[in-house]
Order: sequence, then C-alpha cells, then structure tokens
Amino acid sequence: MGGRAISPGGALLRTSRMFSIPKPLPEPQSTNLHIGDHKSNTMTRQYPRHQSITSPLSSREKGDWGYKRPFPLKSTMATSTPLIRIKQVDSVENVTDFASAADHSLSLEKFQELRVALSVPRNGDRRNSPSRSSLWFKSVFEEDMDFTDLHRDRGDDRRWKFQGPWLARMTEGDFIEYIDKRVRPKRAQFRTLLKKKLAEDITTRQNNLALEQGKPAPGKTEARDITEEQFTDYLRSLRNDRVTLYSLVSKFLDLAPLGQPVGFLQSIWPRQDNAVPESPYGKSGPPPSHPSAGISYLRTSSFMENHPVYGPQAKRTPALARVVYPRVGPSPAKLGVGGFVADAPPGDNEFNTRHGRGRTAANKTMLNGIMHLDTTTFGGAKAYVEPQTASIDPSGKVVLQLWETHPEAQVIAKESKGLSHIYHDGSTKRVVPKQPTHKTANMADEWRMERVADEILDDAPKA
Repeated sequence: MGGRAISPGGALLRTSRMFSIPKPLPEPQSTNLHIGDHKSNTMTRQYPRHQSITSPLSSREKGDWGYKRPFPLKSTMATSTPLIRIKQVDSVENVTDFASAADHSLSLEKFQELRVALSVPRNGDRRNSPSRSSLWFKSVFEEDMDFTDLHRDRGDDRRWKFQGPWLARMTEGDFIEYIDKRVRPKRAQFRTLLKKKLAEDITTRQNNLALEQGKPAPGKTEARDITEEQFTDYLRSLRNDRVTLYSLVSKFLDLAPLGQPVGFLQSIWPRQDNAVPESPYGKSGPPPSHPSAGISYLRTSSFMENHPVYGPQAKRTPALARVVYPRVGPSPAKLGVGGFVADAPPGDNEFNTRHGRGRTAANKTMLNGIMHLDTTTFGGAKAYVEPQTASIDPSGKVVLQLWETHPEAQVIAKESKGLSHIYHDGSTKRVVPKQPTHKTANMADEWRMERVADEILDDAPKA
C-alpha cells in the first residue's frame, strides 16, 4: 500500500528548512561562581548555540536560503564565508533576524585541520596514580569511559552523563529549588532503600557469625522484619558515617561525583570504593555533552605523516601559533592556535624563563612577546607548536594541550609555505670519510703494548 497522501502545503512544510532547525542551546554558564566572567555581546562563545546554515551560489544570488522570505543580497553576497545563523525566523516587523556564523564554522574547520584527538581530562594531582598508564592521554571513545548506562560491570562514576546535577556548579537558588522539588519528594523511597540495606547488612553479619561458630546459617532478614528502633539506630550511625551516607545518597539520586576526599577523610574512605578508579570529572564536573563535543572523532594522535619528498616523518606537521597574551608571574603565556587560546608548551624551551628547580638560564633565548607584548612585529610574535591533544571543560570550552615542536619539523613546515628552501633536485656526491689523523699515536700505542707483552712473557732476565 502506498503512503498517505498529504496536501501540497503539508509537503512544502515538511521539506521547508524553517521547520528543520533545532532549538538554540542555552547560554554557556560561568565556571566561576564568585567572580563573574567578562562577557560581551560580540565575543565568540565557547560553543555555537544556533545551527550554521549555508546555501549554494545559484540560490544566494536570488537571496534564497530556504526560508519564507529572501535575504538581502548586500549582506549575504559581500562575504567570503556564506554562513549564517537564524536567531528568529519571524517577527512582527516581518523580518528574519540572522547573523554571520563564520566564527564557529571556521573554528571547527581549523580544528579538524590540526588533526587532534579528544582525550579525557586529567586530574590535577597524579602523584598517587598506581599505574604508568596515567602518563598517557586516554581517548574519550574508550569503552571504559564512553558509556552512560548505570548497570554495568564497571565504575559508574566514570560516566560522563548523570541524571542528577553536579552540586558544586549549582547556584544557591538552583540548589534550594533542587532540594524542594527533587529531593524531598523522594524521602519515602530513600527510607525504603535504607531498610533493604540494613536487612542485607544484618543478614551478612548473622551469616558470618554462624560461620565462625560452626552453626547453620539463619534465615534471610527481610525489610519488613526491621523494627522502628533498629532503623532509628541505623539512621544515627549513618549520620556519623558521612562517607557511607554520601555514597548512598549519590547512588540513589544519581549525582555527578564530587571527587574523593583528601586528608583524614581519605584514610577512612571505604576500600571497595578505592578499588574503582576515580572519575576524571570529579573535581571539575562532567561536560555538558559528549566529551568529544562532536568536533573530532579521532581515537588517537599516534599516526605518522608521509611527506611527498622526504618520506615518513618522525614528528607531525607543526601549527603556527600567535602570542596573544604575555607571561604574567607564574601564569604561562597564552597562544592562539587555529582560533583557540591555549597555554604555552611547558618545559625548558623558548616559552619559559626557568628550567630545572627554579633556576634561570643566564644566556637563554626567549621568544618575542613572551615576557612583554610584542608591538613591533607585524601581526604579533609567532612560533611553531605541536598540538598534542584537547579536552572539553564543564563550560563547553575546548582546552588545547601544546608541546614544543622539533626544529626539523619547523624547517619542513616553512618550506611548504615557501618561507625557506632546503630541497635540491641535483645529483648528490658521495662523500668518502677521511682517515683519522691520530695514526701515529695508534702505532706508538701498539709498539708499547707489544713491548709490555714481550717483557711479561720473557722468562730469562737479560744481562
């Protein structure tokens, strides 16, 4: 049987772009709750809120972008990046509110040209890491990290999506509203869960005692067998055992982890929870979307580039970065790479003044613009860096990790842009290595060694 026939108007609405645009995402929230971030109406947000839309040249010349009315040619044709975002499809003035979407679209294109794989953010303190695998970046697409379901044979705290909020990021008003509307109506369910937990603990305790005394195991204790006095004593013990109480509440409400405690509380943390790896989002909060944010689907950056002339390369092609903010005290300089701002590469290089244990090199060559803003160089101070990996912070911002690049990779990158010339297609000459100049010294050493061997083997003393 054929499909149901629809009217021409319905078919037009189905194929219209006006009804296929998703709703705009909410405004990026501030990661600092005490000091408000500086925001401008024209600044580039951490992530795009509206869908980026384009149209072929034949349609743009007519002002046709797939909407109910044509757009003005003066603003849509006089640009090299025909990308727009629709803020409001219609208004009382019969005007479609739109703006340019070249900022996020070009940033996505430049980021994909860097060929950087997204990784799970590392914890700030890795001194207690038990394995050497924490020295390498871990992809966000690994099976033990990329999951959202609750009932699996792995640590649920390593998920990137939770039903409950991250309490450390909530404002006071949102927290009070969450307590009133989400927590208090679930008191009866939580008390039922605690009774089942108490019944399981009593059953386990009785079975262990019977096993030690050599007696048969008693019957299983049910939740209905718990008296009100036993339950009240159990609630008092839970209020004194904050670690166990927080664990039960977090699992019941499916709250995002807040990280393991430090100091004295870390010594009394349950052993069964220590066996589970700590969540990478415990200290900064889970991301607002998938950890890859849809900007890169590479699983690893461990691949080798093949140059058409020089063959396989040991180092990746570096990216040209611009110094956008000089170094201020202990804070590293800020570099702009492909439309993203990142910290300067760490280590003993031209971006840092100190190396070793706080010692300053006397004759060290620093890059222009690191200590002071370079206003003499056209376009600002630039340097080649190697983007290693990137991660997404809780506000949706892309955090790039930069490394120092190799000098040979810099020369090859400059040659590809025509800034230097090192390759020649002429015939190469065979170079014969010269003989060593210390031949006389070797002959003297051999004569002395022969004399010592003769003396030690000669039995009869000479007259």
